[in-house]
Amino acid sequence: MKKNPKIIKALEELLTPFDKNAPGVVYMAKYDNGLTYQGSVGLACLGSYKPLSIDSIFNIASVSKQFTAFALLLLEKDGYLSLGDSIIKFLPDLGNYAETVTLRHLIYHTGGLVDYMELAESVGISEQDPLTIEQSLRHLYAQSKAVFSPGTAFEYSNTGYFLLAQVVEKTSKMRLSEFSQEHIFKPLGMKNTFIVDEYPITVEFARAYSQEGRLFESPWTHTGDGAVHTTVGDLMLWGENLSHGRVGGKALVQRMTQVLPETTLTGDIVKNHESYAFGLEHNNHLAEPSLEHSGEWAGYRAYFMRFPDSHLTIAVLGNQEIIDTQVLSYKIAEILLNQYRHSPQNKYSI
Repeated sequence: MKKNPKIIKALEELLTPFDKNAPGVVYMAKYDNGLTYQGSVGLACLGSYKPLSIDSIFNIASVSKQFTAFALLLLEKDGYLSLGDSIIKFLPDLGNYAETVTLRHLIYHTGGLVDYMELAESVGISEQDPLTIEQSLRHLYAQSKAVFSPGTAFEYSNTGYFLLAQVVEKTSKMRLSEFSQEHIFKPLGMKNTFIVDEYPITVEFARAYSQEGRLFESPWTHTGDGAVHTTVGDLMLWGENLSHGRVGGKALVQRMTQVLPETTLTGDIVKNHESYAFGLEHNNHLAEPSLEHSGEWAGYRAYFMRFPDSHLTIAVLGNQEIIDTQVLSYKIAEILLNQYRHSPQNKYSI
């Protein structure tokens, strides 16, 4: 399929400000009909001067959350759990104060549980210090009250998805990494996607850097809220599945997009409400609806977008903390949605 030269030129110009001898960025934008635009600039490793490429593997941080939510929906579909279940059904050591916190609350960031990262920071542990899953669970088990009443407010928290990973593992009797590989990644053909349970790993991946160019990575091994490693190409396969539901089915992927209700069961307004779905946030660009999520962890930066009406997926992955992958994603979206929609070469229904 012939590409639009205007789009190619505009996308190339987006990468010109980047230094090819510094950490950089990789992007891919793909329509479900196969039309693909892609690019990369910069280095995957400053030590070896290995350049970034379309095949470079990145830690996508919180972009991982949608895969955890999808795993929960798969388990619910097969009868292993209900999103209305209390979290203490699976993690009783959290204590009675968390009894009213459901899995659905945790998916929507309305659980009211303190963020495990804040608890680590409060005892002097930074993202570059060792921290185990067991330590974080002990920190959470030591709590005796919620930050707010479950369901009454939206407050983005990594605790919910970290605990949801524990739920997946307890109900499936598999590590989240194994469950995701067997039930999500392999069926979709995401051959370069995996969840890291422990470091170091043998697979070559893009290293992450601070603004000053120092190696800036984390040894933490928490899953659920992050830890998915993948390529832009594999994320295209995932984006397509959010429409066709080849894995999970169309009804299940439609549930993935259900937004947090604006009111509680008692009719009260949810404080600080956001249009958050299952690890995805609803937005609009050029009057077109989108599903998207950002990821930031140590020096990694990631952004994922899906435009259901245009059958378009965009992913931008970077390996330095100062790279704004969200802004770059939005610029790519504007170029494509403005140009492609009105191109006389467009034979694809959008």
